[in-house]
Amino acid sequence: MLITTYESAGLRNERSMLKTAIATTRILLGLFFILSGIANYIHFHAPGGFFETIINSKLRLWGWGFEGIGPLPAFFALPYAYLLPAAEMIVGTLFVINRWVRWAGIIMMLMLFSFIIAFGLIGPDGLLPNNQGNWDKNVFLLTSAWICTAYDDYRTKRQERLSDF
Repeated sequence: MLITTYESAGLRNERSMLKTAIATTRILLGLFFILSGIANYIHFHAPGGFFETIINSKLRLWGWGFEGIGPLPAFFALPYAYLLPAAEMIVGTLFVINRWVRWAGIIMMLMLFSFIIAFGLIGPDGLLPNNQGNWDKNVFLLTSAWICTAYDDYRTKRQERLSDF
């Protein structure tokens, strides 16, 4: 079957739209992580701030009324509290500048998974709480990081296959 010029131009346009959507998602996700890391450092020692949350909070795991276990032992919580904001800023920057996206994405997904474990998948008020943070943000961000990472892996492997010919 022959592909007409109109059809091939449409296919290129769809690929361009996909690349633009992935790049936009990657940049916005990177900026979100950069700003989150900065905010965590700004409010690090504030009452109820980041450090206190990490040191004192219980792991909610699945949530939905589960009171949690913990808090984390100090040998794990202290390095996590001090290194997490820096890691957020580093992986966010790598996403924005489009470097080592696969590795930064894996680290980003691990961080997001740890947030889900820490705060619970479903909040104590169920799936649709009244004016509270909810599971959907971390799940959405995790899914977005996976899409960006998977696309970068696909693009890199495709370029390697094409360069072999």
